[in-house]
Amino acid sequence: MNRAKLFSKITEKWPVKVLSIAAAIIIVVFYRMNNLETRSFQSVLFIESSETLIPANTFASSVRISLRGEADGIHPILDEDIEAFIDLGRFAAEGNYRVPVQIRKKGSALGVEPLEISVIPIEIQITLEQRVTRNVDVYPVLQGTVAEGFELRNQSLLPRTVAAEGPRSLMENHLEFNTEIINLDGRYDDFSIMVNVVDDNPLVSIHGNKLLEFRGSISRIAREEQITRVTPGAILMEITGENGE
Repeated sequence: MNRAKLFSKITEKWPVKVLSIAAAIIIVVFYRMNNLETRSFQSVLFIESSETLIPANTFASSVRISLRGEADGIHPILDEDIEAFIDLGRFAAEGNYRVPVQIRKKGSALGVEPLEISVIPIEIQITLEQRVTRNVDVYPVLQGTVAEGFELRNQSLLPRTVAAEGPRSLMENHLEFNTEIINLDGRYDDFSIMVNVVDDNPLVSIHGNKLLEFRGSISRIAREEQITRVTPGAILMEITGENGE
């Protein structure tokens, strides 16, 4: 068979042949798609912040990631090798923004094909403000009472302030921290303990050590002071006796 006849044979009824090949490809792709599996998990949402701006509102700290692919491809992937993050570095001014959630593959997720990755939510509503750092006052939280006949005369906290960082509107308002609870029950002499600063605001972070020293000075109440602190009726009963004799 010469070339002319071969070419004629190949191009004979070519539309039908093209359609047949296309249909075969579609069937193969459809078969593979139907045999793909899906796997989902929760992942921490990382924030790539800018040098000058910081989030001023709370939002979800995690997202839901779904992987779709062949079973022997997606199941060996470690959760930590699919990172979800938002990039705040491209913003230069304060304001409200809708920031897309991006995905980064690493480690066991590299080179896996086919692999479809989806994330919920797909974007985060965020308010950005200037990053501000300043010293914030810390106040001790006392609970309980010292031993009978004693009183807490003096107290001090060292240091009295900690360096904190947060969004401008929050840091410019009256912001203060408390310590964890300091129990006074039954104490009758001077004491010194280390206490942690309670930081329950997710928008504010404390720099450095959160452990402070609380010092309490306890002394016995003088007899004269104890007498002046009871009621007149109690004084009369003490003088005359319980039955008034």
